[in-house]
Amino acid sequence: MTNTITDILNAVWFVLPAYIANATPVIAAKIIRNRHPIDLGKNFIDGKRILGDSKSWEGLFTGMASGIFIAFIQYLIQPANLIVIRGTLLSIGAMIGDLAGAFIKRRLGIKPGAPAPLIDQLSFLIVALLFVYLAGLYTLSTTQTIALIIITLLLHVISNAIAYLFGLKSVPW
Repeated sequence: MTNTITDILNAVWFVLPAYIANATPVIAAKIIRNRHPIDLGKNFIDGKRILGDSKSWEGLFTGMASGIFIAFIQYLIQPANLIVIRGTLLSIGAMIGDLAGAFIKRRLGIKPGAPAPLIDQLSFLIVALLFVYLAGLYTLSTTQTIALIIITLLLHVISNAIAYLFGLKSVPW
């Protein structure tokens, strides 16, 4: 049992930069009032917004920067080869995954902020893990990966409820 708990904690530690990168834009949106949409207000060939106003350059950069910052903190706590590179890839991957999720939601006609089960919860994680996998830096077992998916689904519900209670989100999902 101790090994299982340790494995799960190690998996969360591994992916922490992605979690932080994904959460930061919600906070940044409340601090940075004058935001600039990544899609510049443009529509895709289907006539719908590419991403929507909720995906801003400020959110993208603060998300990546916060995740990379966490990777540096991880290195200070537990020096390991390539941990900052891995954290950088996780952070960038998380943000690209979130943007991909928004793109898919817009294609499906789902408005920003409206729920899209699994897309909202897992797109950032899947792309973040894919980035480190493609770089040859993926060291998690299948069990750890499955645990991360379950933990991410639970964290999504909990963190969104907390963000809603603190006025960071207008909806609890």
